[in-house]
Amino acid sequence: MAKVTLNLDKCVACGRCVDVCPEIFETDMNTLKVAIVGGTRDGDIWSGETQNGECAASAAGGCLMGAITVEQ
Repeated sequence: MAKVTLNLDKCVACGRCVDVCPEIFETDMNTLKVAIVGGTRDGDIWSGETQNGECAASAAGGCLMGAITVEQ
């Protein structure tokens, strides 16, 4: 299980993570930024867990702003 964290302060909603890994990331229509599917939000931080750490890591690697972190 991998822990995924998304910092909305850094997110510019380019959508790359959603394109790479839609089972983990989605567009939040309330903030027009990205959210973690099934995750929880605390202020500007989304966090969640996934069994697909490889996909999450690919999305994090493609994030232009470094808004995503993945802990295996």
